[in-house]
Amino acid sequence: MAPSQPRQPQDLEEDEAERLRRGHVRLRKASQDLEAFTVPKRMRGRWDNAPVPAEAMDAARAELAAAYRALASAYEELLGWTVAPPE
Repeated sequence: MAPSQPRQPQDLEEDEAERLRRGHVRLRKASQDLEAFTVPKRMRGRWDNAPVPAEAMDAARAELAAAYRALASAYEELLGWTVAPPE
């Protein structure tokens, strides 16, 4: 449930700010995990990367979407901000 009036980040209680921090960490990690699957670094003198199983790719994509939804929900609940989904 969103606050009646939008709040400012500096108005958050410590536990509320921690919820947003954890949400950002989760989203960042999910993005990095998906990046590792989709654009792996090639290293000279090393074997080519093995293809990523479809189940692992699907799980990484689902986690990225879930992390985004959770963070957007936290912003709406805590600050009254609407975060539009990416198109």
